[in-house]
Amino acid sequence: MVKYFNFYYFLYIAIALVFLFGLFYILRNKSKKTSFIVLFCFLLSSFILHFLKLQFEPYRDWMPNAVRTVTPENLCAVSVLIFPWIFLSKSNLLKDYMFFMGLMSGIAATIIPIDVIDFNAFSFETFRFYYCHIIIWVVPLLMVLLKLHTIDYKRIIKVPLISYLVLLIILLNEIILIGLGFVHISFLFNNEVRNSSLIFGPLSDVKFLSDLFLAITPKVFTIIPFGIKTGDVFYWPIIWLVIPYYVYFCITAFLFSLPFELTNVKKDIILFIDAKRQWLSSRFQD
Repeated sequence: MVKYFNFYYFLYIAIALVFLFGLFYILRNKSKKTSFIVLFCFLLSSFILHFLKLQFEPYRDWMPNAVRTVTPENLCAVSVLIFPWIFLSKSNLLKDYMFFMGLMSGIAATIIPIDVIDFNAFSFETFRFYYCHIIIWVVPLLMVLLKLHTIDYKRIIKVPLISYLVLLIILLNEIILIGLGFVHISFLFNNEVRNSSLIFGPLSDVKFLSDLFLAITPKVFTIIPFGIKTGDVFYWPIIWLVIPYYVYFCITAFLFSLPFELTNVKKDIILFIDAKRQWLSSRFQD
């Protein structure tokens, strides 16, 4: 069974690292075209597996309700569905999102594999979970390491805007699933059920992260401000996330960008300091 910090928990983390370094070693001296094709094939394989899983247990026993699991019902599912096509695009901003969100969500899922804890270590679902989530962060990282995309830390402030759109897609998908009868309406606005993307509020399974978000969330977005239930706890879907998501996303993305942008960051800091000195010098002269 996969349990936190047991042998199989560390085994899959080790497999992820071997996959990363092994693939980098194989591709580092290959042409960009070869690297591009190989990485795209891995993204495409994850995309196909996302739908093919319906032919395997336990999904086959859940049919037709299992159909909801191939929809964009959380951040990682959206990543699996859109990353192959972002990779093919010419958009630097979308590829920035792919890189930063891939690393954040993929590494988090690999280290905190909530969905497969207590699962058989070699079951289909355990393999599928780790494969898809490892691809989510390893391929975007290799995309940058192999210079198929160049990170620019100055674009980071725009990337969270794409994240808000993705969260909106997840919310709309949830409403559609309820309308189609795949999800019970009582789960809507429930912050403890079907809320892995934190759209409906903090989640007790990731209390530390939830507390960080709540620390800088205006209280008005966590209560009912008017009406007969004024003051009752209610997390405004997505809206409660806007400020903390933006702040923490930008900070984390900046840290992820440093290994690639450290020279540019140093240069811009020096230019900023020089400009400030010149400004102060001119003021004193005046």
